[in-house]
Amino acid sequence: MVHLTICIPTRNRQTYCMETLRALAEADGADFEVLVGDNSDDPAPLAEFFASSLRDDRFRLIAPGPAVLSMVDNWERLLELANGRWITVIGDDDYIDTRVTGLIRRLEIVHRDVDAINWDCMTFQWPDNRPRPTLAAIPMGGSTSVRSKAELGDRLFRWSEGKRRPAVGVGIYHGVVKKTLMERIRATYGGRYFEHPTVDWDNTCKVVAQGRTLVHCERPFSVLGACLASNSAAIQSREVWQERLAAFERESAGNISIQQAAFPFPLFEAGASLCLSIATLTAWFCQTYGVDTTGFGSNFARAAMDECRHCADREEYEAKVGCFTSGFALWEAGRWAGLFRPEPFRPPKTINQLSGFTDGTLHVREAGITPKTPAEFYRFAENAILPAEAMVSGTKEFVL
Repeated sequence: MVHLTICIPTRNRQTYCMETLRALAEADGADFEVLVGDNSDDPAPLAEFFASSLRDDRFRLIAPGPAVLSMVDNWERLLELANGRWITVIGDDDYIDTRVTGLIRRLEIVHRDVDAINWDCMTFQWPDNRPRPTLAAIPMGGSTSVRSKAELGDRLFRWSEGKRRPAVGVGIYHGVVKKTLMERIRATYGGRYFEHPTVDWDNTCKVVAQGRTLVHCERPFSVLGACLASNSAAIQSREVWQERLAAFERESAGNISIQQAAFPFPLFEAGASLCLSIATLTAWFCQTYGVDTTGFGSNFARAAMDECRHCADREEYEAKVGCFTSGFALWEAGRWAGLFRPEPFRPPKTINQLSGFTDGTLHVREAGITPKTPAEFYRFAENAILPAEAMVSGTKEFVL
């Protein structure tokens, strides 16, 4: 029986995708399947790879359609074809440990109503995406706990923390969601699994709203990779970020627009950020589905100021301040504009120069390590964290 479906949507990043598939194919077990939704301009590379190199019944390639699909539609078709009781989505430049199926089985016994499980993720920059010093991250925890839906709702829908990213960590992207919950989501929200082009956070909103028991595991079971062609790499260049956003909007024609008139912050100008993209999505979701957003205005002003604190240079700082300033002036007739008072720019003393441990995470300077892919980094990092077998069994003990 297929316990877990791993969905990998991909577009024109075949080399990275093949590395990810090779790593997953090394895993033992027949309780998982891998679906690859190829949305590339050229279908030949992945088709040839499946025909000549992979040849594994656990893997299925979904070929490109007659026209380029939007990201949300590519994710949608993968969910429609998934056979697993549980489903996850990872990027084509990421990695997931298939032994997570053991963790899922244990948590199903401990928490009978669990329908979404997430974990802390490692992060890794591919060698071609290190224009400046970079740090990989290895979360070091090992506990599991049930998340408070009320607290998650405050963080996500009302941005109660006032930080540049809501600390939610829930959803199908680098987490697992039960197929029954995804069917409930489709029945509740317009007959689709996914609606908004900011597709990962779209799902996060819906899992928080519709999930029954949400469990979080501190021990990482996957790696968020970032290659040169990734969206996270694009954020480092304002010009590339704007080009990617414009292409994203073109390919999403017919879907919901990422730019929302009711939340008029500019997403296609210098200074746009992931913070603003997430806020636009959550504002759309709450307005569309009548979610209480009491406190969001003042909290988002604090979050915008927090985003401005993380600028690497004055040019980036001034662009972000300008972007937020123009948005706050337009949003709700400037009601919250007076609360956006960013601190003066202070250049960082160092950027990712030192490895070290902070806030439960080990940060490793990537220039000094040998792994070249997320899978290699995961195996490297496993030497420092609780063994997967301990999490699966619930013993939480190292065997010396």
